[in-house]
Amino acid sequence: MRNAGSPQAFHGYHRAGRWRALLAGGLLAMAGLVLAGCASEQSASNPLLQRFVWYDYLNGGDLREACVAGSLPRYRLVYNARYQEQLRRYEVVSDGAGGAIVVSRAQGSNHLVNVTLDDVLAPWRWQRFETRFSPQEFGRFETALQQSGFFDPAPQNLRLPSAGFYWTAVSCRDGRVTFNAWRYPSDRYEGLTFPAILFAQDQNELPINPPRTVDAAELAFQRANPRLIDNTGTVFWLRVGENGLAGY
Repeated sequence: MRNAGSPQAFHGYHRAGRWRALLAGGLLAMAGLVLAGCASEQSASNPLLQRFVWYDYLNGGDLREACVAGSLPRYRLVYNARYQEQLRRYEVVSDGAGGAIVVSRAQGSNHLVNVTLDDVLAPWRWQRFETRFSPQEFGRFETALQQSGFFDPAPQNLRLPSAGFYWTAVSCRDGRVTFNAWRYPSDRYEGLTFPAILFAQDQNELPINPPRTVDAAELAFQRANPRLIDNTGTVFWLRVGENGLAGY
C-alpha cells in the first residue's frame, strides 16, 4: 500500500469513560484488522475505529490504493474545525456522466448526555447527507479547487494541529494522486473558494463551526506535551509532506 506515513503512530488521546474501557479488547482487535490495510471511508465512519484510522483516512490510503489509470475522478476533503469540536468531510465521486455524487458528513462535540441504551455510540456517530453535482456544478467545483491552489505543490512541513482549523484534500484523477492542505490563519486559507461550494451542498443539521484564532499558549502547550491526556478529546499534530502526510 502506498502511504506517506504510518497510521499505527496515530493513537492520540481519548476521552476517559468506564463504559468505553469495557470495549477496549474488541476495539484493539478491530483496529488491528483495519491497520493491516488501508483505512476505508467505512472504517473512518465507525466511532470505535475512527481515531485509529484517521491519519490514513486524511492521507487517502484507500484512495491511493485504488487510483489507477481509467478510474473515475474522486475527491476527499476534510474540514478540521478543532477536532474536539467539529469535523466535516466530503466524498465527491464522478458519476461517469459528467456530474458527481457528493456525500457530506459532520461530527460535533461528544456529549455523553445523548447516550441511550438503544445506541450508546450515538454521540460519536456522523451525520450524513447525500446529493449530486450536475456536470456544470462539478465543473465549477473543480475550477474552485484549481483557484484554491489544490493542484499546486503542497506546503511541505506545514504543521496541522488538531486544536486548530484547517482543510485537507486528496484526489485521484487520471490515475494520479494529489494532496494539499490549508491552515487557518494564512493567505492560502483566505484564498479558498471550494468550501463555499461544499457547504452549500451540506444539509447536515450540525451548524458549521467557523474558523477562529486559537490561543497560541494552548497550541504551544500541546506541541510541547504531545503525550499528555487532557479533557478535550484527541490531541495531535500532523505534518505535510511532498504529496501527502509525512508524520507528526
